[in-house]
Amino acid sequence: MSRRIAVVLAFPVLVACGLQPGPGRFGKFVGSEVGQKRIAAYVADPKNPVEARVEALEMLAAAGFPGKVRGMLDAPADREVLAEKTATALVARLAGAGSDPAALAPLREAALGALAFVPAARKAPIQKAFVDWAFAGLTQDSSAEDVRRQVEPRIESAQVPQLEAAGTTGAAILVRHGFDVIRMAQFVLSIPDPAAHLRLLEAFRRLHATPEMTIPLPHLELVGRIKDARAATYLLDLALDANQESDVRAAAFNQAAHLVDDAAVRTGDLEGILSRLDRMMASGDPDDRWSGANYLLVARGLQALPRVMEGLKDDGIYPNATEDPMKSMVDFCKATLLRIDRGPEAWAGIRRLLGSRNRVHQALGVVCTKASEDPSKASLVAPLAGSRTDLFPVLGVKVTLGTLATNAKEGLQMYAEVAADVAAGRLVEADARLMRFAILVDLTDTGRAYRKAVADRFKEDRKPTE
Repeated sequence: MSRRIAVVLAFPVLVACGLQPGPGRFGKFVGSEVGQKRIAAYVADPKNPVEARVEALEMLAAAGFPGKVRGMLDAPADREVLAEKTATALVARLAGAGSDPAALAPLREAALGALAFVPAARKAPIQKAFVDWAFAGLTQDSSAEDVRRQVEPRIESAQVPQLEAAGTTGAAILVRHGFDVIRMAQFVLSIPDPAAHLRLLEAFRRLHATPEMTIPLPHLELVGRIKDARAATYLLDLALDANQESDVRAAAFNQAAHLVDDAAVRTGDLEGILSRLDRMMASGDPDDRWSGANYLLVARGLQALPRVMEGLKDDGIYPNATEDPMKSMVDFCKATLLRIDRGPEAWAGIRRLLGSRNRVHQALGVVCTKASEDPSKASLVAPLAGSRTDLFPVLGVKVTLGTLATNAKEGLQMYAEVAADVAAGRLVEADARLMRFAILVDLTDTGRAYRKAVADRFKEDRKPTE
């Protein structure tokens, strides 16, 4: 009984007897609150050797008190130097500490706590050493089980961002196997390093190739933030993959579109992007065709119009589209073709559409003429006003080419009236925008029915939202 009490009281007795902390003796003080206060005083005193103070903090960490280490580093005047040496020593100690999670955890927490006090300009070597230990020997080719077994006791995924640029390779390895994917990918993307972003892209490629995996939509948004043509072509490949769910294909294309919009991105692999857009144009899916048509023009300008016309086959599939075929035409004309150019080259292209024998081309030429809002171009559609050509296989509604042309001609006249009303002060510009939109989107009415439909739409759109 007396021997057991003597052991329990060893730390307090040593302290009470006046033994002072010092090199080789810190282990005698770490187990009691009084002893830890003595160590704190020793560490805080810059007159004591730095190496000895680092030793004291190492002993505290090894004894399971990482929070005390961080607290003691907060006080010294030379804390940046002390923290740097302490973090370096603790990372070195981790490398020889085995694989017992209970032994590693306090050393890891203390090392990362000390790292927080190290100036940014001097962190990199410590961060690299930590990564070299935590992810030693692992690559994206490693198995998920090997990655889990090694990394889990060494670092929590939430701590990887503390390793900053050095941690991006490890983060990509975690993504590759589906470990904390969103957090890890967001971290990698926060580091302005294109090479790291490409490693992340490769990790996503491999992860998404997992058999039976349904790709989560947030993954596609993250891939879409990688400003590289290789990300665009990967997303386009997913959009074209009939084995993917329809919402995955749609989301992949939307993310690819944002990248293709960026000239700096698409020049990285323009031919690769164009080849995939050509495949979309060749698809039997009308939504794919319209997507390909829009982005061929975005990528190549009006010189791609012949390519687009070749893809817009008159094969009757357009009513099967998810999106209203009339909306697809309006968007192509207003948001793509006429946004790229309204000059002679654009009008040469529109005339070519109008002069085609292909009903899709003819209807598109009429809609683009109307979407120009230029009343002087009404004569271009006038020759088609008497046509009885059935456009149901193109627009999915019972309307003839003649009706569509008449609608366009009357719409252009109404645009002129709107312009006159704005000029005379009878219509404010905000209302004029609503009126122009109402004129544009109605493609099937003519005469009084058309004017009434426009007035009704304008009245409805003008209502204040509740």
